[in-house]
Amino acid sequence: MERFVGLFRGINVGGNHKVDMKTLKSVMENDDYIDVKTYINSGNVIFRSNILKTDVHQKRLEELLRKHFDVESKVLVLTKNHFNEIACMIPKHFENDDSFKADVLFYFDEITSLDIDSIPINKGFVETVYLNKALICGVNRTDQGKSGLDKIVGKKVYQLLTIRNVNTVRKIQALLE
Repeated sequence: MERFVGLFRGINVGGNHKVDMKTLKSVMENDDYIDVKTYINSGNVIFRSNILKTDVHQKRLEELLRKHFDVESKVLVLTKNHFNEIACMIPKHFENDDSFKADVLFYFDEITSLDIDSIPINKGFVETVYLNKALICGVNRTDQGKSGLDKIVGKKVYQLLTIRNVNTVRKIQALLE
């Protein structure tokens, strides 16, 4: 039985796409997911399943959102090992705090290298780690306005990502153990 992380894109943000995490946990358990845990209200779920294909889980979870919450949202599912590989690549000094902003931009499958290249990053201000399924970005808060990352929201590539701050990623990693 494999352990997975599900990252739901854009739920419970700004009062939109409301999904109660306790209800989501219950819905998933009723759909044969095992050992379901949620973390914070922004759509982070850890679960076990005998089905080993992440794309199967992505489709099932997107359908559960439509059916039970009337919410259209993309879901990225990663195996425990893949999630841990990404989390372990976060530089030690990356913290999301008053002086530093650090995020992991997780890629959906349909993203291309051209899409990744279109992410607005001013490399003079942003530290980056490029990975297979993610981009890790860190910037001093004083330079945040110069980073270019605030321009991502209007870009096509924004629809191909789900973003978590590094503190959340590290907490999910701890919950996986």
